[in-house]
Amino acid sequence: MKRFSEIHIPCGADRLLPRTGLSVGGSAPYVLLPGDPHRSKVISGFFREAEFTAHRGTFATYTGHTENGTPVGVTSSGMGCSCVASALEELAEAGAKAVIRVGTCGGVQPWIQPGQIVIASGCVRGEGASYELVPPEFPAVADPFVVRALTRAAHELGDDPLVGLYRSHDAFYMESKAAHPGLRERMQKWIDTGVLVVENESGMLFPYGHLLGLRTASICVALGSMFADPNKQVYGAYADPDFLAKRIELASRIALRAAELLKEAGL
Repeated sequence: MKRFSEIHIPCGADRLLPRTGLSVGGSAPYVLLPGDPHRSKVISGFFREAEFTAHRGTFATYTGHTENGTPVGVTSSGMGCSCVASALEELAEAGAKAVIRVGTCGGVQPWIQPGQIVIASGCVRGEGASYELVPPEFPAVADPFVVRALTRAAHELGDDPLVGLYRSHDAFYMESKAAHPGLRERMQKWIDTGVLVVENESGMLFPYGHLLGLRTASICVALGSMFADPNKQVYGAYADPDFLAKRIELASRIALRAAELLKEAGL
């Protein structure tokens, strides 16, 4: 059986990878992975230099450099683990070394405040796509060197992030605030076991990154907690759009600084 890092995706007649439109060897070594194609464009605005690279379907890519000259890229993955799998496969073929998800999440713990930045140490694999690749016992663990770089970068930029467990899942509205009755009952076991937030991508990102030889991690901004603390009514209120945009910008800048730290460390 071939190792995943030895499997190559055939290019189309245009000599480009079919889903992303990237060329083999055409990716920057350090790639940010938002979900929304529009967010790819926004994040590229934080590069010292940015060039539009490709846009096919949900995958929009820009490449450039950080302020100290570190080569970086941003590729939108779309929503969910199946889209993340395709992005990772083609980014690995295109030459990426480290992929950092930058996105949003919903707080599981009642005390999570709107705008809180959360860096994943690992993820509960509540989705289904990763089970196509690895058995249930296989962990979803973020690369520790990237987690350390993100944490250091956050502190350098004046933020005190949480570091802990995410949960990924497939059916968005089944674990979204007030979408279906019984949400608290469904989520109570994750509250009790200390899971911090819920989102839709990292359950695939971490194990598949490992299989493909990529360093992967996630930094997300909590919209707020899905469960308000009745004694502290400020908690549980979702962030307003302007405040959220500023916090996502900070998370993006943290990820870019982490890329610089990885390059400095030779990773």
